[in-house]
Amino acid sequence: MQTDSADTVARFLHALSPASREVVRQLPRDQQETLAAAWERDLLDDTSLLTLSELDPASAEHRAAEHVVQDLL
Repeated sequence: MQTDSADTVARFLHALSPASREVVRQLPRDQQETLAAAWERDLLDDTSLLTLSELDPASAEHRAAEHVVQDLL
């Protein structure tokens, strides 16, 4: 059975573009979990994503995930 952090990481990886997904998969698991937690915070806190998340949830998740990875690079 997956833990909550494993589920969050899986959803985060799914929201990324293929290139970004490969970058994140190369990172240690604890760093992946940190990025996934930052992604979830962005989804909740970024007011520009609130409207988009209502209209197109997948797009909002993708945008927030890519933002988190760009901060990494």
